[in-house]
Amino acid sequence: MPKFFTNLIAEQHVDQLQPDICLWQDRQLDVFHYSYQNEDQVLDALVFKVRRNSKDLLAHLRRIYFCYERQLPAQLYAALLDLVIILHGRGQAISRRMIAASRKRLNSRQLQLLNQAAGHELLGNTYSVFSTGLIGCRELVIGNEQAETEHDFLALANDFIEYSQLEQAMDILETGISHHPERLDLQHALLELYKTTQYRERFQAHQQTFRDSGILLTDEWLHLALFFEGHHDGVD
Repeated sequence: MPKFFTNLIAEQHVDQLQPDICLWQDRQLDVFHYSYQNEDQVLDALVFKVRRNSKDLLAHLRRIYFCYERQLPAQLYAALLDLVIILHGRGQAISRRMIAASRKRLNSRQLQLLNQAAGHELLGNTYSVFSTGLIGCRELVIGNEQAETEHDFLALANDFIEYSQLEQAMDILETGISHHPERLDLQHALLELYKTTQYRERFQAHQQTFRDSGILLTDEWLHLALFFEGHHDGVD
């Protein structure tokens, strides 16, 4: 059974490790003298942070962990639902693993609804932040995203990078380049990830895909290709 750990969720083979509590607790609450013994007060503060900045992935995860730790199933369901709504189909690996890690605290109906959350109607409850009434409305999130600046792809990728979700970060940047080929900052960030992860095959595949799509690639792509060739030769 997956559990909460520093890298979001760890699989069965590392269950013997201890959870990294420091990551999941919001130390800013201590500064403002919030007591973790007061569940309502702490949860209100965590929900406020999610509402204030819906793209703050760590705020979502801390809210989820707090509800999980305190065995608050209705609040936990709402926290997971809000994360699914905000991700809007992106970062599915994270949401799936978060839901799987929370199974012990949810009933079968809640699990069913969360696992079917790819649909357009998401059943919420009174604790949901990003749902209207009892129906979570993804169209509201879509409308907000269309009105935001074009930095969203990079900001979202940085969120996943910060929590070691590099595969999802690459997915986001690759999609971002396809939608905004003029965004050189997206190319730069993606190339850094390819190099950091030594993902040579993925680099080569998307380099060809972008070229076939007529996207103008920076000189950095050639430099990284030479790097991988030299690294590959050195390994052999």
